Amino acid sequence: MLGTNKVQKEYYESRFRALATRSKREEAANVATNVWTKLRRRMMRLGRDVGVEDYVLDLHRTWLGDLGDAAVLDLGCFSGNPLSLWIAERCGEYVGLDLSDQAIESLNAKLEERGLSHARGVCADVLANDFPDGKFDAVYAQGVLHHFQDLDVLLDELARLLKPGGVIVALDPMRISPENRLVRALFRPMQTDRAWEWPFKKRTFQTVRKRFEIAELQGYYGLVKLGFPLMMVPGLGRPGRSLAEWGQRFDQRNARRFGVSFTLCWKVAMKLRLKPA
Repeated sequence: MLGTNKVQKEYYESRFRALATRSKREEAANVATNVWTKLRRRMMRLGRDVGVEDYVLDLHRTWLGDLGDAAVLDLGCFSGNPLSLWIAERCGEYVGLDLSDQAIESLNAKLEERGLSHARGVCADVLANDFPDGKFDAVYAQGVLHHFQDLDVLLDELARLLKPGGVIVALDPMRISPENRLVRALFRPMQTDRAWEWPFKKRTFQTVRKRFEIAELQGYYGLVKLGFPLMMVPGLGRPGRSLAEWGQRFDQRNARRFGVSFTLCWKVAMKLRLKPA
């Protein structure tokens, strides 16, 4: 896994350069992966248009709660995810951890600019860190857990790093819905980053439950995605948006528990609480 993470580091250094130069392609990714990234970002933009992304971020803020003097690990933060600075400004100690040197340098510049002396970015592999046991009250992991094929190894380490009753707030992609499984199966042989892309399956949640209570759950990009094809067709944007907004309301109400509605979703947001030893 450490070897895979070294390759992953090079890949995300490439992503940082692409974002910094506004390039449409990442040099470490092949054509198929660059197209996949473009399509995924397009879907997320449509999701933002109908409030999906803001809704999930609001959930995460609520689940994190009043951070007060809490020590928070922002895992896989890159140069700062949408909540990195929000967390850093509200907690007692903030540590952003990522594999990319360039991304962490950028994050530290942002933290310094805001005068957040209790906050720092660290370039390291979470599986080879030197943090003491029980260091953190909370871990924020936006799109990180699914990067580990052997999730048990990561969860063991996060359990070590958390204080008793500590929480993980996370979001990750899933491959449970039939159409998602089909598309991912067709794409995977061509996928540059397939060695560290393991979207959640049903049994993934069984793995999570060994060490953590799933205190909160929200599936999203379920029925909301029905409106996206129309939103991309000239002249059909308005009815497509209305359909997507209806789908978003449906997902909010019905995908907060395991069941049929949840299995239709492409992503999941969770709050996990460490079980007593």
